[in-house]
Amino acid sequence: MNAPAKERRGLPLALAPAALAGALVLAGLLSWARIALNEVYLPGALENVAGIDPRGAAEPFAHRVLVPRLVRFLCEHLFVGSQPRAVFHVLDTLFAFAAFVATGRLASALFERRWMVHVSAWGLFPLLAIHYVASREYPFWYAWDMAAVAVFAWGLVLLFERRWTAFYALFALGTFNRETTCFLTFALLFTGWRSEPKLRLVAHCAAQLALWLGIKWWLRSLYRRQPGDVYQSAWLENWESLQDPLMWRWYLLAFGGLWLVLPFVRRRIEPAWLRDVVWVAPVFALGMFFAGVWSELRIWGELVPIVLMASLAGLCPRRT
Repeated sequence: MNAPAKERRGLPLALAPAALAGALVLAGLLSWARIALNEVYLPGALENVAGIDPRGAAEPFAHRVLVPRLVRFLCEHLFVGSQPRAVFHVLDTLFAFAAFVATGRLASALFERRWMVHVSAWGLFPLLAIHYVASREYPFWYAWDMAAVAVFAWGLVLLFERRWTAFYALFALGTFNRETTCFLTFALLFTGWRSEPKLRLVAHCAAQLALWLGIKWWLRSLYRRQPGDVYQSAWLENWESLQDPLMWRWYLLAFGGLWLVLPFVRRRIEPAWLRDVVWVAPVFALGMFFAGVWSELRIWGELVPIVLMASLAGLCPRRT
């Protein structure tokens, strides 16, 4: 590994209660803006419990069952009579807050300079606002988006700390939310290639692949009668948009433009773990070139903590 176990564990972002409350307020504002300013996929899900059913969605959206099922359970058993909209808002807020805490925890382990830790954590909110509110190309609200950001951020934390039991539990749970958990396996592969025994690394990657495929197969068997396809090719739309100068306003807006500096500063990024995990970004981009719409900025949310911390480390390298 790149850091001793003593340094890897128990490094939460040290924040005063007032700062945590401020982060929770920002998370709530982000959640409110996402719902209020975007078009809602399956709008009935926000208005009544009966509308919260993945069977009403086309594939692959029907496979993203975690948050809709959780909201339905809460509305029917714990918060009886509550409007699903309010429950979705609360959960969305908590997921954004969880992503903030995870990013701060990881930054605390990676950076010695405290200001970089705080910029990493607090910088998460404006970048998420860019991807989920400011972007007007396909401005949709989906129940699983903020949960996916939180899952990916905490997945990176657990990978860094090598807390395998918690990681596999989160990996399995997150796969019921969005299929992008598979890119956490690439994060393990890239960061562990030089430091982990190859047999152990291959075993972990194979176990995660088997778990991911098993969950996706099971979900496919449950919702195989849904309209649409599990895989919807988008490469032609992406190729055409790359040739359209007007579409580049969305590409340049992504990550607040920070992604543009990464190719030039990657070699300056320290520590090595962060420099290695950046390779997840081009693999993610390649996957989304075929399976997602690049100009729909919400699809890039999981990468926000990586791009934010890596660009910061590259632009402000530690002086020796």
